[in-house]
Amino acid sequence: MNYKAMIFDLDGTLVDTLQDLTDAMNVALTAVGLAPRTAEECRMMIGNALPMFSRRAVGPENQHLAEPVAGRMRDYYRGHCCDQTAVYPGLLTVIEELRRRGVRLAVLTNKDQDVAKEIVEHYFGAGVFDDIVGATGHNRIKPDPTTALELIAGMRITTDEALFVGDSDVDIQTAAAAGIRSVGVAWGFRGREDLAAANADIIVESPAEILDLLA
Repeated sequence: MNYKAMIFDLDGTLVDTLQDLTDAMNVALTAVGLAPRTAEECRMMIGNALPMFSRRAVGPENQHLAEPVAGRMRDYYRGHCCDQTAVYPGLLTVIEELRRRGVRLAVLTNKDQDVAKEIVEHYFGAGVFDDIVGATGHNRIKPDPTTALELIAGMRITTDEALFVGDSDVDIQTAAAAGIRSVGVAWGFRGREDLAAANADIIVESPAEILDLLA
């Protein structure tokens, strides 16, 4: 298939944000007197936007603290979102090659819109991705397919001409709901086993394999 566009998830797909997210959550948790979480715990809590991350992090017995924890984490993370975050090895080259081949690129994440844009432009540069869409409080977040379909429509292509690239079941579910072929990345927060369980159409072990899909 001659794919004309790729929609990428952000956390765990393009960039490893786990430590910065964990640190920000722990600042918020300790501020309200709760025990910090490990990075491995946070790894399995991330993916459904900050409010859900906060509800998972505070635990079932502390749900009354979820909203203030989310607010504290959001405030801290905005100033520390690039402290330890890094692009996954090989992805800068892959993104550059995709652009050289004329593939349209977009980011669709459940991370807050302003922070998502800051991170993408910090690590990849401004204008590399045609669209960077995150949670605004007014749009529907993944796995709802609405925004993915709006991105496809904006690119003036069909769903058959796009790939959705992500690291979690949320991304695979979004792609399936939108009728877009999904590519699960095994280097992300979840891993091959979870991606297979989510019925990813394709699973890749390294960024270079993404280019093979265009052959």
